[in-house]
Amino acid sequence: MVAARPATVRRAGVRGFPILGDMRAPRDLSTTDLGYLNGGAWGAVRAGLVLLHGRGRVTADRAGGIARTGSMPADGEPLERALFGALYGSMAPREVAGKRRVRQALAEQRESLIGLGLLRPAWRRFLLPAMLVLVLPMMVARLVAADLLGVGVGLLVVLAFVGLAGWFLPRRTLSGGRTLRDARRRHPLPIGPDGEPVDQPIGLDPGLAAALYGSVGLLATVRLFARDGGLLDGGTWSRFLGDSQPSGGTSGDSAPGHI
Repeated sequence: MVAARPATVRRAGVRGFPILGDMRAPRDLSTTDLGYLNGGAWGAVRAGLVLLHGRGRVTADRAGGIARTGSMPADGEPLERALFGALYGSMAPREVAGKRRVRQALAEQRESLIGLGLLRPAWRRFLLPAMLVLVLPMMVARLVAADLLGVGVGLLVVLAFVGLAGWFLPRRTLSGGRTLRDARRRHPLPIGPDGEPVDQPIGLDPGLAAALYGSVGLLATVRLFARDGGLLDGGTWSRFLGDSQPSGGTSGDSAPGHI
């Protein structure tokens, strides 16, 4: 059997970054992939918006709002393109994240990470633990009641089921956790003598900082954009300011969602 070729991180400045998940479908992990792996859908969205900001395609234009500038980035990641296409006028980051095309891009990204064995599917995170904690202990209780199983043994079996259920609860798989830790080792966030992250660290891409370190990475690399554009708290939705989507927006992007 021919071994699968390791994948690499795109735009991360590192070659040969290994994917530790499902080697049946090797591919590159993008910056927003790492953001999803670290912080879920919102983590991916924030990383994508920082990438667009670095390209000069998105800027903070009011307190808690962002706006796009220029044209669609031809070489952007799929999520970047979805975010740019869904951004009309001045909108809050979470408002953009709730647009249909963005949700679709995020769903495809999640399925890709699940296929790589880096994330657990929702049914495995919730259905299996529920069965282990609720259904199987009930069966054990019946066996104990029928004197087919000792009370002590039954208690140990139930505790084993509860412990096993906890194994499936984390969103990331073991491979996903190792992949994220390896990415952080390769791209550390410099810490100053005062124990706080260094402002504007040299050599750490802002998009990657947002993807791997969340709000801490945002404040260290793009503090003004993150603060003024609403990337820290989700921003102020345009409908609360009386803004409306300009004509020409697609109907598919008009339905709000929540992330």
